[in-house]
Amino acid sequence: MRGLIIGGGAIGQYMAARLTQGGQEAVIMARPTQADTINANGVALQVNGSMVRWPVRAIAEANDTLLRDPFELVIVAVKAYSTGEAVRTISSIAACSQASILTVQNGLGNEEELAEAFGADRVIAGALTVAVDRLDATTVAATKKGGLCISPVGRSAHNWVIATMSSSGIPVRAISSWRALKWSKLCINILGNGVCAALDWLPEQVYANPLAFSIEHACLRETIAVMEKLELTPVNLIDFPAALLVRAARLLPAPILRTVLKRRVASGRGGKLPSLLMDLRAGRPQTEVMALNGAVALNAVRAGIQAPANAKISSVVSAVASGQTSWDDYRSQPSKLM
Repeated sequence: MRGLIIGGGAIGQYMAARLTQGGQEAVIMARPTQADTINANGVALQVNGSMVRWPVRAIAEANDTLLRDPFELVIVAVKAYSTGEAVRTISSIAACSQASILTVQNGLGNEEELAEAFGADRVIAGALTVAVDRLDATTVAATKKGGLCISPVGRSAHNWVIATMSSSGIPVRAISSWRALKWSKLCINILGNGVCAALDWLPEQVYANPLAFSIEHACLRETIAVMEKLELTPVNLIDFPAALLVRAARLLPAPILRTVLKRRVASGRGGKLPSLLMDLRAGRPQTEVMALNGAVALNAVRAGIQAPANAKISSVVSAVASGQTSWDDYRSQPSKLM
């Protein structure tokens, strides 16, 4: 099987290394300097302290000779705000014209954008629960815990993808509803993420502060309320029981829920900084918050309800990233955020 991975970041390199490990041919579409580095060094994958370097190849141009032969699978591993660019890239490559398209992106809206461009039957929704961190330009560290849940967006089952990924060392599970899959992953993605970014705090700081946690709790409750409006039943992901999380959020008093989640949220990231906080600290002008908290707020309005906590987090993080708001206005000030 030939697989093209769109995106040379931590997730893209992880997926390429895993496919190569399973005996498949993996090609990464990356930026020119990044592609040169990957071609020179391959990709090293570290899991539980054990590291293996895999001979992954990379390209930067749509006319590269590696694109002459057809691909059976395209994996989209770019940030949610780059999905449009990924669509244009895939559309320009004739070798991808018949490929199934698997998105392992976080947030909402990616599947719809890909389905509109390529047809729903070619698109597979994915939820990757492996914590992956890039140690250097061609080395990624991954937790042993986690796996990949997939669900077809259209009517094609894509069962062969399960076998292919399983042979690559990734635990794989099929989920019947792709929307339930993505919203269940969203419940996990918003925890220890947006509030951390707005306050410039680590998850343990947010969970140690009752006021900061109350905002976190409100974001989760709003997400669950939208799911109920959309009649979506949460599903457990590999090593991340999202359905149990939703039940706990509905039933447990806030102080008990805070205690339960405190260790779980921190350990689930494998020591990696929350993605939105990482983006703001790196000075990136754009983040995925609109596909996370912003998507909750947007879908709440469409469903006839409100999600003020998610709307505020989305607004603050976006404004800080774009330079419209000083981070100092909210940094370490949960009362100001409230």
